Amino acid sequence: MNYSEALSFVFDDESWVKKIAIGGLIAFISCFAGLIFITGFFIIGYYVGILRNVLKGEDKLLPEWSDLGKIFVDGILGGIIFILYFILIGLLCAIPITQVAMDPYILGVEKGFTITVISIITLLALYLFINIGLIQFAATDNFASAFSFSGLFRMLKGNFGNFLAIIIFSIILNAILFLAGLGILSPFTNFWGLVVQAHLFGQCARSLQETTAFVHSA
Repeated sequence: MNYSEALSFVFDDESWVKKIAIGGLIAFISCFAGLIFITGFFIIGYYVGILRNVLKGEDKLLPEWSDLGKIFVDGILGGIIFILYFILIGLLCAIPITQVAMDPYILGVEKGFTITVISIITLLALYLFINIGLIQFAATDNFASAFSFSGLFRMLKGNFGNFLAIIIFSIILNAILFLAGLGILSPFTNFWGLVVQAHLFGQCARSLQETTAFVHSA
Protein backbone atom coordinates (compact mmCIF):
# COMPACT_ATOMS: atom_id res chain seq x y z
CA MET A 1 0.00 0.00 0.00
CA ASN A 2 1.30 3.43 -0.95
CA TYR A 3 0.03 5.75 1.76
CA SER A 4 2.09 8.73 0.62
CA GLU A 5 0.51 8.49 -2.85
CA ALA A 6 -2.97 8.42 -1.32
CA LEU A 7 -2.18 11.50 0.74
CA SER A 8 -0.69 13.47 -2.15
CA PHE A 9 -2.51 12.39 -5.34
CA VAL A 10 -5.17 15.08 -4.89
CA PHE A 11 -2.59 17.82 -5.42
CA ASP A 12 -1.58 16.39 -8.81
CA ASP A 13 -4.94 17.52 -10.19
CA GLU A 14 -4.77 21.11 -11.44
CA SER A 15 -8.38 21.64 -10.34
CA TRP A 16 -8.01 20.05 -6.93
CA VAL A 17 -8.89 23.20 -4.98
CA LYS A 18 -12.21 23.57 -6.80
CA LYS A 19 -13.06 19.87 -6.57
CA ILE A 20 -12.27 19.57 -2.87
CA ALA A 21 -14.03 22.89 -2.14
CA ILE A 22 -17.21 21.71 -3.88
CA GLY A 23 -17.11 18.39 -2.07
CA GLY A 24 -16.45 20.14 1.23
CA LEU A 25 -19.33 22.54 0.64
CA ILE A 26 -21.71 19.65 -0.08
CA ALA A 27 -20.48 17.90 3.06
CA PHE A 28 -20.95 21.16 5.00
CA ILE A 29 -24.54 21.46 3.79
CA SER A 30 -25.12 17.79 4.63
CA CYS A 31 -23.87 18.24 8.19
CA PHE A 32 -25.18 21.66 9.16
CA ALA A 33 -28.32 22.07 7.07
CA GLY A 34 -29.81 18.67 7.85
CA LEU A 35 -29.88 17.65 4.20
CA ILE A 36 -27.68 14.56 4.51
CA PHE A 37 -30.34 12.32 2.94
CA ILE A 38 -30.19 14.44 -0.22
CA THR A 39 -26.71 15.94 -0.55
CA GLY A 40 -25.13 12.90 1.09
CA PHE A 41 -25.77 10.94 -2.10
CA PHE A 42 -23.37 13.22 -3.97
CA ILE A 43 -20.62 12.45 -1.44
CA ILE A 44 -21.17 8.71 -1.77
CA GLY A 45 -21.28 9.00 -5.57
CA TYR A 46 -18.01 10.93 -5.62
CA TYR A 47 -16.44 8.29 -3.38
CA VAL A 48 -17.55 5.57 -5.83
CA GLY A 49 -16.14 7.65 -8.69
CA ILE A 50 -12.70 7.77 -7.07
CA LEU A 51 -12.78 4.02 -6.47
CA ARG A 52 -13.68 3.47 -10.12
CA ASN A 53 -10.92 5.79 -11.41
CA VAL A 54 -8.26 4.17 -9.22
CA LEU A 55 -9.33 0.69 -10.30
CA LYS A 56 -9.18 1.73 -13.96
CA GLY A 57 -5.84 3.51 -13.54
CA GLU A 58 -7.16 6.82 -14.86
CA ASP A 59 -4.72 9.73 -15.17
CA LYS A 60 -7.06 12.07 -13.31
CA LEU A 61 -8.36 10.28 -10.26
CA LEU A 62 -10.59 13.06 -8.92
CA PRO A 63 -13.91 12.93 -10.81
CA GLU A 64 -15.29 16.09 -12.37
CA TRP A 65 -18.30 17.58 -10.60
CA SER A 66 -19.81 18.52 -13.96
CA ASP A 67 -21.49 15.12 -14.35
CA LEU A 68 -23.81 15.52 -11.36
CA GLY A 69 -26.33 13.07 -12.79
CA LYS A 70 -23.85 10.20 -12.83
CA ILE A 71 -22.51 11.12 -9.39
CA PHE A 72 -26.04 11.28 -7.95
CA VAL A 73 -27.10 7.93 -9.44
CA ASP A 74 -23.90 6.30 -8.16
CA GLY A 75 -24.64 7.89 -4.80
CA ILE A 76 -28.18 6.53 -4.61
CA LEU A 77 -27.04 3.02 -5.51
CA GLY A 78 -24.08 3.32 -3.16
CA GLY A 79 -26.42 4.54 -0.43
CA ILE A 80 -28.66 1.50 -0.90
CA ILE A 81 -25.59 -0.76 -0.69
CA PHE A 82 -24.63 1.04 2.53
CA ILE A 83 -28.10 0.62 4.05
CA LEU A 84 -28.50 -3.04 3.09
CA TYR A 85 -25.12 -4.02 4.54
CA PHE A 86 -25.87 -1.91 7.63
CA ILE A 87 -29.13 -3.77 8.18
CA LEU A 88 -27.65 -7.22 7.46
CA ILE A 89 -24.58 -6.86 9.67
CA GLY A 90 -26.46 -4.90 12.30
CA LEU A 91 -29.06 -7.66 12.67
CA LEU A 92 -26.43 -10.40 12.78
CA CYS A 93 -24.47 -8.61 15.50
CA ALA A 94 -27.58 -7.57 17.43
CA ILE A 95 -28.32 -11.22 18.22
CA PRO A 96 -25.21 -11.92 20.38
CA ILE A 97 -25.44 -8.45 21.97
CA THR A 98 -29.05 -9.14 23.00
CA GLN A 99 -28.16 -12.58 24.31
CA VAL A 100 -25.30 -11.19 26.41
CA ALA A 101 -27.39 -8.29 27.71
CA MET A 102 -30.20 -10.60 28.82
CA ASP A 103 -28.00 -13.35 30.29
CA PRO A 104 -28.46 -13.25 34.08
CA TYR A 105 -25.32 -15.33 34.68
CA ILE A 106 -22.91 -12.79 33.19
CA LEU A 107 -21.65 -10.17 35.63
CA GLY A 108 -22.14 -6.47 34.93
CA VAL A 109 -18.46 -5.71 34.17
CA GLU A 110 -18.07 -8.78 31.98
CA LYS A 111 -21.33 -7.99 30.25
CA GLY A 112 -20.25 -4.42 29.50
CA PHE A 113 -16.86 -5.55 28.23
CA THR A 114 -18.36 -8.24 26.00
CA ILE A 115 -20.94 -5.88 24.51
CA THR A 116 -18.21 -3.29 23.87
CA VAL A 117 -16.03 -5.86 22.06
CA ILE A 118 -18.96 -7.05 19.94
CA SER A 119 -19.88 -3.44 19.12
CA ILE A 120 -16.31 -2.66 17.98
CA ILE A 121 -16.27 -5.79 15.83
CA THR A 122 -19.63 -4.75 14.38
CA LEU A 123 -18.34 -1.29 13.44
CA LEU A 124 -15.21 -2.76 11.82
CA ALA A 125 -17.33 -5.28 9.92
CA LEU A 126 -19.64 -2.50 8.69
CA TYR A 127 -16.67 -0.39 7.58
CA LEU A 128 -15.14 -3.36 5.78
CA PHE A 129 -18.16 -4.92 4.10
CA ILE A 130 -19.67 -1.62 2.96
CA ASN A 131 -16.40 -0.57 1.32
CA ILE A 132 -15.93 -3.94 -0.36
CA GLY A 133 -19.50 -3.73 -1.64
CA LEU A 134 -18.81 -0.25 -3.05
CA ILE A 135 -15.57 -1.51 -4.63
CA GLN A 136 -17.38 -4.35 -6.38
CA PHE A 137 -20.06 -1.95 -7.61
CA ALA A 138 -17.44 0.55 -8.83
CA ALA A 139 -15.48 -2.19 -10.61
CA THR A 140 -18.44 -3.57 -12.56
CA ASP A 141 -21.07 -0.78 -12.67
CA ASN A 142 -23.42 -3.60 -11.67
CA PHE A 143 -25.44 -2.99 -8.50
CA ALA A 144 -25.98 -6.70 -7.87
CA SER A 145 -22.22 -7.36 -7.88
CA ALA A 146 -21.95 -5.41 -4.61
CA PHE A 147 -23.54 -8.45 -2.98
CA SER A 148 -21.41 -11.08 -4.70
CA PHE A 149 -20.31 -12.93 -1.58
CA SER A 150 -17.84 -15.10 -3.51
CA GLY A 151 -16.11 -11.93 -4.68
CA LEU A 152 -16.35 -10.42 -1.21
CA PHE A 153 -14.66 -13.34 0.52
CA ARG A 154 -12.07 -13.55 -2.24
CA MET A 155 -11.14 -9.94 -1.53
CA LEU A 156 -11.05 -10.58 2.21
CA LYS A 157 -8.83 -13.61 1.76
CA GLY A 158 -6.35 -11.70 -0.37
CA ASN A 159 -6.32 -8.36 1.43
CA PHE A 160 -7.77 -8.59 4.94
CA GLY A 161 -4.61 -7.24 6.60
CA ASN A 162 -4.40 -4.31 4.18
CA PHE A 163 -8.10 -3.53 4.55
CA LEU A 164 -7.80 -3.53 8.34
CA ALA A 165 -4.76 -1.25 8.14
CA ILE A 166 -6.69 1.17 5.88
CA ILE A 167 -9.61 1.28 8.31
CA ILE A 168 -7.34 2.04 11.29
CA PHE A 169 -5.37 4.62 9.31
CA SER A 170 -8.56 6.29 8.03
CA ILE A 171 -10.11 6.49 11.50
CA ILE A 172 -6.97 8.13 12.91
CA LEU A 173 -6.59 10.47 9.92
CA ASN A 174 -10.20 11.62 10.02
CA ALA A 175 -10.04 12.17 13.78
CA ILE A 176 -7.00 14.41 13.25
CA LEU A 177 -8.69 16.22 10.35
CA PHE A 178 -11.83 16.78 12.41
CA LEU A 179 -9.77 18.42 15.15
CA ALA A 180 -7.80 20.40 12.55
CA GLY A 181 -11.07 21.65 11.08
CA LEU A 182 -12.12 22.95 14.50
CA GLY A 183 -15.59 21.48 14.01
CA ILE A 184 -16.97 24.17 11.69
CA LEU A 185 -14.46 23.48 8.88
CA SER A 186 -14.32 19.73 9.47
CA PRO A 187 -16.63 18.93 6.50
CA PHE A 188 -13.93 20.33 4.20
CA THR A 189 -10.97 18.66 5.93
CA ASN A 190 -12.79 15.37 6.35
CA PHE A 191 -13.94 15.37 2.73
CA TRP A 192 -10.25 15.28 1.81
CA GLY A 193 -9.82 12.44 4.32
CA LEU A 194 -12.65 10.56 2.59
CA VAL A 195 -10.91 11.05 -0.76
CA VAL A 196 -7.68 9.63 0.71
CA GLN A 197 -9.60 6.65 2.08
CA ALA A 198 -11.21 5.95 -1.30
CA HIS A 199 -7.79 5.99 -2.96
CA LEU A 200 -6.39 3.51 -0.43
CA PHE A 201 -9.29 1.08 -0.86
CA GLY A 202 -8.99 1.47 -4.62
CA GLN A 203 -5.26 0.71 -4.46
CA CYS A 204 -5.88 -2.39 -2.40
CA ALA A 205 -8.58 -3.69 -4.75
CA ARG A 206 -6.51 -2.88 -7.86
CA SER A 207 -3.58 -4.94 -6.56
CA LEU A 208 -5.90 -7.92 -6.23
CA GLN A 209 -7.57 -7.16 -9.57
CA GLU A 210 -4.18 -7.40 -11.29
CA THR A 211 -3.71 -10.98 -10.11
CA THR A 212 -7.24 -12.39 -10.17
CA ALA A 213 -10.82 -11.54 -11.06
CA PHE A 214 -12.17 -10.61 -7.67
CA VAL A 215 -15.80 -9.95 -8.55
CA HIS A 216 -18.41 -11.82 -10.47
CA SER A 217 -21.53 -10.18 -11.81
CA ALA A 218 -24.54 -11.59 -10.03
